Amino acid sequence: MKKIFLSLIALFALIPAAFSQTLLDSQIISKVTDAVFEVVVEKTEDTKIIYNDELPFDRLPFSQRNDKYMSIGTAFLLKDGNFYSASHVFALYGDTVQNKYFIRDSSGKTYPVDEILTLSNRRDFISFSVPSYKPKADQGLEVSKQYNMNSNVFSVGNALGDGVIIRNGILTSETDEDRNGEWKWLRFSAAASPGNSGGPLINEKGEVIGIVTMKSQNENLNYALPIAEVDTGKDGKGIIDTVFYYRLPNILNKKQYHNFKYTVKLPMKYTQLHETLTKAYKDSIKEVVGIMAKDYAPGSPKSFDKSKGNAEFFYSAYNTDFPYIIYLNESGTWSYGGTNTKSYDLEDNGSVDYCSLMGYVLTKVNKPDSITLEELLANPRTYVDMILEGSGIYRTVAGENVTIKSLGEATKVEQHVDTFGRTWTASYFDINFADSVLICYALPMPNGVFAVYDTCSRSTAYCETCHDIEFALDFVYTSYFGKLKNWKEFLALPESITGKQPEFLKNISLEYDRKHFKFSVGDISSNFAPTVIKADDDTRFIVINSFTNQGGKLKLENRAVSIYTDSKNPDYKAIFIKRINKPMDNAVKKTKNSWTQYLNEVSPFDSEPYNHDSYTYQDRVYFVEGQDKQDPDHVYALSFELKKDMFEEIKKMSDKVIKSTQFK
Repeated sequence: MKKIFLSLIALFALIPAAFSQTLLDSQIISKVTDAVFEVVVEKTEDTKIIYNDELPFDRLPFSQRNDKYMSIGTAFLLKDGNFYSASHVFALYGDTVQNKYFIRDSSGKTYPVDEILTLSNRRDFISFSVPSYKPKADQGLEVSKQYNMNSNVFSVGNALGDGVIIRNGILTSETDEDRNGEWKWLRFSAAASPGNSGGPLINEKGEVIGIVTMKSQNENLNYALPIAEVDTGKDGKGIIDTVFYYRLPNILNKKQYHNFKYTVKLPMKYTQLHETLTKAYKDSIKEVVGIMAKDYAPGSPKSFDKSKGNAEFFYSAYNTDFPYIIYLNESGTWSYGGTNTKSYDLEDNGSVDYCSLMGYVLTKVNKPDSITLEELLANPRTYVDMILEGSGIYRTVAGENVTIKSLGEATKVEQHVDTFGRTWTASYFDINFADSVLICYALPMPNGVFAVYDTCSRSTAYCETCHDIEFALDFVYTSYFGKLKNWKEFLALPESITGKQPEFLKNISLEYDRKHFKFSVGDISSNFAPTVIKADDDTRFIVINSFTNQGGKLKLENRAVSIYTDSKNPDYKAIFIKRINKPMDNAVKKTKNSWTQYLNEVSPFDSEPYNHDSYTYQDRVYFVEGQDKQDPDHVYALSFELKKDMFEEIKKMSDKVIKSTQFK
């Protein structure tokens, strides 16, 4: 016991000496805290957003719910009268609602940031003026460009937004800047929490030796920029120099290396600087997307219509209720992106089908009976509210997720015409509390609307996502579904709603009454009497597209049509007519065998009826008059469906269909 007691005495005897090396003098602490400020932005609130429940703001900590500002970082005053911070604390470019910055002192008073004096986003420093703040005599920190490894250092900053605090540690090492080793970062063990960015790293004398910039990814060590590196920005030039890889959503095996580099003359008002750099950044993103589009956009040298396997894209036509997106997989093969959708029922027989694909949400709103198609499409808010009901977003307050019912009216609405002439409505909905946007591109359909949307930061939405989605829209492959009453309304929509329609939609026409059902789709024109099929408002009508090359230009064409009456009706009938083009020479064996099967009228395309499950089927091939039957350019495959054991009836129906149809 005596030995242990003596050891404890020895241990406690060492403590004052150890702490004397890591504590700052009270006068230094006072001087340091007097020169360090929070960087804050004004909180934004949304008056347009409607929530399913009341937001529980009363559960937030008192200081948080009563603060009109949001604390985002730290800045400090030097003896030269200017303020310094890390450049990443400020939104230098990109659309944002947080475009006014302030410093806040220990008394809670705020002062607006005015001019940016020096800047380097690569070194991660910025200096600025605050004319409304009048420094006291002798206020501001001294600078020391000399430092010793393993010496005591202190991180000073706005830790977690709870005010400025000082924490001690050791200056452990220096490490080269990653790209070219142009400078060395200081590494230190003093704690640095979110909000510490931009604060000073000081020595025991309270002198600034660096600017706190980032945390280590894998260790409990943090980084600071040596204060001497700020001198590199005193030549009147502000430098943005960012390198990154850019990948388009459906091009999975290619990343484009890009360098966004831009120089501005300083000093400059922050608002003007932000506007200038935002425009430059947007132009830079358009440039990199343009570089990739030259290779991969439809019709380009490396796109699906020019690459290995392209013959199958021209040969095939798929009946898909929920659209596909064509994508280039990581192995370098083009394919159709299938979807595993979920469904949500709306009132009045409406529904929302949706899935996540390639980083976005794809969704289809099937129109409720209670509104017209024009009413659905006239205002993007109408279908976006339905989308949110089916696959919603929420806001987290005090740990509780509160579902957003509506984002209100769109802030911006415009039209985008894709490669194939389809007009999409692009709408942007503000989510100001998160400085975010819901961006939605919507395509009118006979039974509703198909949309691709994303919820992301405002900067990402306006600078990047808009280009990414527009690129991906060129690869959307869709059939057009609807009941005849839907089609009638769809084809009558004004151009102000649909935009200018592509040729493959313009050449669709239909009319029906008790005496006949007449339609024209691509090269297929029919005029059916009631003895063939009794068409009414609820008869389903489907148009299927495929790709064609006309005059060297890639286009969509109407390739097939399907007609279904109510399957619950004893007089149920289904007719499917599809144009089959001769495969290209480079088609795979499976495709060529399929073509041979049609030419030779091999079963099931031998015109012989057969039963399967509860139905009778007949499949047959029609050869266009005037073509060489041994080597035609195209043929037509026809399929028919009736209730079970109706062999004679299906033969008669198919004969009437062929007699009532013109095939080109």
